[in-house]
Amino acid sequence: MNIDHLSLNNMNPKRVIIIGGGPGGYVAAIRVAQLGAKVTLIEKDKIGGTCLNRGCIPTKALLSDAKMLRLLRRSTVFQSLLNEKFDPLESMMDRKKKVVQELVKGVEMLLESHRVTIKQAQADLLGPNQVGLLYSEGEKEIIEADAIILAPGSKSKTLSNITPDGGKIITSDEALEIKKIPREMAIVGGGYIGVEFATIFNALGSKVTIVEILDNILPGLEDELVRNLRRFLERDGIKILTKSKVEDLRPMEEGLRLTVNTPQGVQEVVAEKLLLAVGRSPNLNIDFPKAGVEISSAGIRVNRRMETTTPHIYAIGDAVGGILLAHVAMEEGVVAAENVMGIDHEIEDHLIPLCIFTYPEIASIGLNEKEAKAKGAVKIGRFPFRSNPTALISGETDGLIKVIVDRDDDKILGVHIIGHNASTLISIASSLMGQEVKAREFSRLIQAHPTTPEALKEAFLDADGLAIHLPKPLRGNAKR
Repeated sequence: MNIDHLSLNNMNPKRVIIIGGGPGGYVAAIRVAQLGAKVTLIEKDKIGGTCLNRGCIPTKALLSDAKMLRLLRRSTVFQSLLNEKFDPLESMMDRKKKVVQELVKGVEMLLESHRVTIKQAQADLLGPNQVGLLYSEGEKEIIEADAIILAPGSKSKTLSNITPDGGKIITSDEALEIKKIPREMAIVGGGYIGVEFATIFNALGSKVTIVEILDNILPGLEDELVRNLRRFLERDGIKILTKSKVEDLRPMEEGLRLTVNTPQGVQEVVAEKLLLAVGRSPNLNIDFPKAGVEISSAGIRVNRRMETTTPHIYAIGDAVGGILLAHVAMEEGVVAAENVMGIDHEIEDHLIPLCIFTYPEIASIGLNEKEAKAKGAVKIGRFPFRSNPTALISGETDGLIKVIVDRDDDKILGVHIIGHNASTLISIASSLMGQEVKAREFSRLIQAHPTTPEALKEAFLDADGLAIHLPKPLRGNAKR
């Protein structure tokens, strides 16, 4: 894409308003500013949105510390440093807060460096080119723009029979600010939010129970990864009830008593806290009809240029539905921004990597085995982390890498990882698939030793039955 023809010093810069300062919104703001626009970013809460302030960043900060705590407890060398009275929660929360603050300041500095005007207010669409602002002090303002980008984000879903109260029944927002480690934690919802928090509280010593209404946790992921993760979680003491539903909640003096309908019959679960983690839905609290913007149950209607049904109004991120991930919102922000500034750019059907920061980590990209086999003949390669020196050195030998390759043309169709450095390895897989590198081409590249990319190479070699560091009976397509 060539942007050299654009003047970055336009004498009459285009006025662009962006509603929402989350990952998609602030990236869009920076991009339109880079391309010469006069940009106003409106955010009613904190710059960075859910991801930075109440989502992926603070949870990963807690997960990082919980992982260290777990490794110390399992270590034959450092286990003696811990005792029964050790309570890391306050320190973990302090560090999480500092990480978030530093990143928020970093984003604010980036916006300031690009001369983006930030207004902290509630925004509403008054028309195709007008935005109304309501400040916390009650002051109102109307501003106009040549183009508007909507990035209002998402909100936590609720259930009709479970209402968060911020006390005994909480959402992920309250879980990130919890002051005391609960003795028992019930988590309703086995998606990535639920299993990540289960991992955190299990590492902190809580007795955790996950209640999931579907057949398994993490629906839609590669079955082999989910089976392995469930086994690891249950091994660590997390109770998982699938095909199960909370039928009744009864308050107790220090918690709740849940009546859960399971395939094995009715079970009672006692919990000091209940975390409701049943997903997120588009935040659609703006008066879109005033500007002619159409919405559906899935979110704001957009085309591949991120244009809404109203000319010069664009929408991005969680509010348009689809895959609710920060890196997707960021890419949509770039697409919208460039179209605003006259660069023809359509969102591509990118292969989108997914990472879940459990123990061990899960990462996935492309087709799963069932989807791939429905399209034609495939080769399957696997390599266990127990055979990788770096995983062994790190004390994290759980899991495997699974690759799916087209049998006819050697095209990489999918990569699915559960184990050490999965979130990093999937970036390599994403690059390979994005550049259409063949499986055998990658398997011929030299990887540094000892590293986890060696395990990825071995998995591709295994697709042809040529893995070096697997005993001969285990090579090839054997199930393991």
